[in-house]
Amino acid sequence: MSTIKDVARIAGVSVGTVSNFLNGKENVKEEKVQLIKQAMESLDYRPNYMAQNLKGMKRKIIGILFPNLDEPYNDIYKGLTEYLDMKDFITVLKLTQNNIVLENQFLDQLVNIGAVGIIMVSNDAANIKKYKKIEKKGVSFVFVERKVGQGSFSNVLFENKDLVYDITAGLLQENPDVNIKVLLGKQEFSNEKDCAEGYLAARESGKGDIEVIKEINREAVFDHIYRCLMYFDPKPAHVIASSVEFAKICVEVCNILKADICIHALAGEKWYMTDIQKNMVQYGRNAILMGKQAGEKMNELLSHRNLPERNTIYIKSKKNYSISEVSGNEKSRKKIRILAYKCDASNALKKLAASYRKQCGTEVEFHELGYTKLREQLKKEFAAQSREYDIYMFDLPWMGSVLSKNVFADLSKEVKEDNLLRRYPKTIVKAFYRFDRGVHIFPIIATTQVLLYRKDIFTNPDVKSQFMNMYGYELSPPGTWSNFNTIAEFFDRSVNPRSPFRYGTAASALEPIGLINEFLPRQWAFHGQITDRWGKVVIDSEENVKALENLTATFEHIPEGTEGYFWDEIFEMLLRGEIPMAQGFASHYQPGKYSVEGNTYEKYIEAVPVPGHRPMLGGWALGINKFSENIKECYEFIKWNLNDKTAILNMRLCGCVPTTTVFQDDTLKLSYPWLNMVNEKVELGRLREEIMDREKRIINTELIDDAISGGIKKAVLKKESPQKALGKIRDEISQLISGKSETAQ
Repeated sequence: MSTIKDVARIAGVSVGTVSNFLNGKENVKEEKVQLIKQAMESLDYRPNYMAQNLKGMKRKIIGILFPNLDEPYNDIYKGLTEYLDMKDFITVLKLTQNNIVLENQFLDQLVNIGAVGIIMVSNDAANIKKYKKIEKKGVSFVFVERKVGQGSFSNVLFENKDLVYDITAGLLQENPDVNIKVLLGKQEFSNEKDCAEGYLAARESGKGDIEVIKEINREAVFDHIYRCLMYFDPKPAHVIASSVEFAKICVEVCNILKADICIHALAGEKWYMTDIQKNMVQYGRNAILMGKQAGEKMNELLSHRNLPERNTIYIKSKKNYSISEVSGNEKSRKKIRILAYKCDASNALKKLAASYRKQCGTEVEFHELGYTKLREQLKKEFAAQSREYDIYMFDLPWMGSVLSKNVFADLSKEVKEDNLLRRYPKTIVKAFYRFDRGVHIFPIIATTQVLLYRKDIFTNPDVKSQFMNMYGYELSPPGTWSNFNTIAEFFDRSVNPRSPFRYGTAASALEPIGLINEFLPRQWAFHGQITDRWGKVVIDSEENVKALENLTATFEHIPEGTEGYFWDEIFEMLLRGEIPMAQGFASHYQPGKYSVEGNTYEKYIEAVPVPGHRPMLGGWALGINKFSENIKECYEFIKWNLNDKTAILNMRLCGCVPTTTVFQDDTLKLSYPWLNMVNEKVELGRLREEIMDREKRIINTELIDDAISGGIKKAVLKKESPQKALGKIRDEISQLISGKSETAQ
C-alpha cells in the first residue's frame, strides 16, 4: 500500500508539502499541486483520514448516540448532518436502544477511533463521571433532548414543559372536569420530567393522572399501555403521550379495545401527518432546528477549545397549526372558475382544489394559459366585464394596470373580520399592497431573485487554490456582477481546462420576461434608469451601457441552447451538477421535481443575495371578479388556501403560498434554502419603473418590456453593440411616450 512518502518521492516534493495539500492548506503552489495529484493518481493513493484523525492532523470525526431513529430523533439527525456535512465532519451514528450498557460500549468505541466530539441523548444522567472522564481526553460533548449536568455540559433541549402546559390548558378550557391521562417515560430523564411539570402546572391536582412507563423494550411498552387503557375506569377522553411511539401504541390499543380516546402526541417535524392517524393529534417540535443548533454548538466548542461556552439552549415548539377552515355547515354545490398562468403554483392549487371539493362541495375549475396568452385574455375579460371567470391570476408587474381596471371585488370587510392579512409576513403585505386601496388581491406567490451556488465547489481547497492563482483573490460567492462574470469565466472549461464544469453559469434570453429579469438587476446595480426624474429617456446612458456589457459578457460563458431556458430549466442544470451557479427567482427552485433518479446536488446548494443586492421582486396574486355570482365561495377558497396546513401542503406540491408559516418551517427550509432570504429580503425587491406618456398615463408594461428585450437580445447574441442596441431602445420608448405607438391606458 502506497504511503504519503511514496507520493512525495514521485512528485519530487517534501512530505510536508504533500501533507499541506491533503489538509487543504492554500499555500501550496499550483505546479506542485499538479505534481502531487499526478503522483497520487499513478499510485492510486487514497488519504487515510482515519489515521490522520488518530494522529491529530485533521480531527473531524463526530460520534452521534441516539436511542433510535423514531421521531423526533430522525429529524434531529437530519438537522445534525445537514450542518456537520457542510463543515466536512465525518459522523458515526450509534443507536443505544435506551440501554446504558450499549451506551458505554459505544462511547469507548468512539474514543478509540479518535472522535473529537460526541452529540448524544443520554440514557442515564448519573453516567456523568464517564462523560467527564472522556472529556478530559479532549472529547467535547453536546447533549440533546435529555439534560446532563448543571452547567457542566452543553445541552440543547425542547421546551416540553411549556408545550404540555399549553395542551393541557387548552383541554381544560374546553371542559374543566375533563378526564385526562398522561403517559410519560422515566422521570430520571429531564424531557419526561418536564412533561410532568407542565401538566401539573396546568392541573395542580393531576398527579394521579400521570402514568410512568419505565420499560424500554417495545413489547413491554405495548403491554404496559394495554394494561393501562384496559383498566382505566372510566376511560379518559384524552391521553397526552410524551412520544409518538407511545401515541401510536395508544391508537393501536384503542382500536383493539374499541375505545374512543383522543391521543395527543409530542412529535418532531412531521406535524402535517396529524390527520393520517385517526384520533391522534400531533404537536410539532422543531427537531431539525435542534439538530442544527447542536451541530453549531459542537463546532463552536471545537473551534474555541480554550474558552468553551457551556450552556443550555431551549428550542421552542412549533405553533399549533390551524386546521382547514370552511365556513358554513352545509356543502356548497357551486362551481368557481379560475383563469390562471400554467405553472407549478397553479398546478399545486389545482391538486389541493380536489381536497377542497371533498370538504365543502365547491368545484374549482382551472383554465391555464401561457404567459403572453394569459395577459391577452385578461385584457379581453376586463374590457368586456366578463363573468366567464370568477378568479383571475396575474403577475406582479401587471398590478398597477390590472387594479386600474376596477374589476376586482373589495374584500376589506371580510379580510378584517378574519384577520387574514396577518397570515402573510409584514414584508409581503408591504410589497404587494402598496398599490391596493382596499383588499382586492391575495398573493399566491412571492419571491425575489437569489443566487444559488454549489457550496461544496466554492469551498473546495483545490478549486480555491486554482482561483487564487488565476485571479489573485479568494473565491467566494460574487457580491458584484463584475465578480459574477469573473467566476463564470473561471468555471468555463474553454477558459480554464481544469474546471470541474463545462460552463460557468446559465442565463435566460426568453423574450421579454427572461431578458428583462437578467438585465434590470444589473441596470440597478450599475445605477442605470430607463427615464430620469424629468421623464427623459436615458436608457442609453453610460450606466446602462455598462450593465448591458456585463450581461453580454455573462452570455459568453453559458451552454449553447440555454438562451431559451426558463429558470426552472436553469435551476435543474444546477441541481444536476452541470453548472456551478445561477441566479433567478427563488420560487422556481423546486428540487423535489428532479429527485426521481437520486442524483441531484440539492444538499450542496446554498442561496445568497444576487450580486449588487438589488433583486427584482416577483410574484403572482389572485383577484376575485366583482361581477362574479360566487364572490363568497371564491373568498372561502382563497382563505382555505392560506390556512397553515394547506399552505405547507401547497409548498410540498411545488407551489409557493407566501405565508408566515411556510417561511418559518424548518422542515421546508431543508429543501428550500432560500425561504429565509425571501422572507427577510423581499422588501429589497424592486419593481419595474412605471413609464408615463405625455398625457401622464402609464404605458403598458409589456410594450416597454418588448422594446427593451428586443434590443438586449441583439446585444447578447453579438448582432449589435450594446451602445447601438440601447440607442434603438431609447428611440422606441421615446415613441411610446410621445403617443406614436399603442399605450396601455
